[in-house]
Amino acid sequence: MNMMKHHPSYSNLLQFDKLSQINEIAHFSTTRVGGVSNGSYSSFNMGNFSDDSPLNIYENRKILAQMFYMNMSDFIVPHQTHGTRVLKIDEKFLNLDHTTSIEIMYGVDSVITNITDKFLCVTTADCVPIIIYDLKSEAIAAIHAGWKGTSGKIVEKTISAMINEYNSSPQDMIVGIGPAISQQNYEVGGEVIEKMEANGIDLSDDKVCIRKPHSPKGHINLKEINRRELINLGVSEANIETTDLCTFDKQELFFSARRQTVHSGRMLTGIMLKS
Repeated sequence: MNMMKHHPSYSNLLQFDKLSQINEIAHFSTTRVGGVSNGSYSSFNMGNFSDDSPLNIYENRKILAQMFYMNMSDFIVPHQTHGTRVLKIDEKFLNLDHTTSIEIMYGVDSVITNITDKFLCVTTADCVPIIIYDLKSEAIAAIHAGWKGTSGKIVEKTISAMINEYNSSPQDMIVGIGPAISQQNYEVGGEVIEKMEANGIDLSDDKVCIRKPHSPKGHINLKEINRRELINLGVSEANIETTDLCTFDKQELFFSARRQTVHSGRMLTGIMLKS
């Protein structure tokens, strides 16, 4: 069982064991604990596009930034749309005005950089957050992988972008696969299974898809599908850490879009290169 561990300074933040041993980076995964939001968004909601009060979300993000003695603008958070677009964060992007940068981040579900002192982040509430650090090229990535992104090979597209931009190598990558909905709780329709198989995802194994008898529906394991994708791309199995934490089950710790429907907050998972 891999439950992740609490941040040494903040018990409401979680960390991966392997990544926390690397001095060159900082990383975190938030829980729903420690913020100011109320009701179903209680309390550490990071989701800008939820129906929570914008003031509460702002305050929550400010609390997070202060934990790392940083500015809120140092946290790069794309406007995810369940696509597969990868955005490189470079000096040119960082010099854009606020409105333009927000426009460019719309429809982005993966971010990569080799710039220091900027947290690359993704928001999730059942989908899979994946963070990557390349030890040799000193590049990082943060990926949001729901079933659509997984089906669209967002992990492969991200690693390809890291290879092209930073001369990264999968063999040098350390990866954390964060809290997400478990296979047991993630039932999908036959059309989802068909789409994934049509895109070359192997769902023949019970560890990735348990089909319901006399029904097109099934239970899929998004974490395991992405873990296998990473291995197929050349990442060492020993360098991938996957948490068992289920966002649907652990309602005291996590928001869950499936459990809470539209009234769900979002967690934030981030990684940063230290200067």
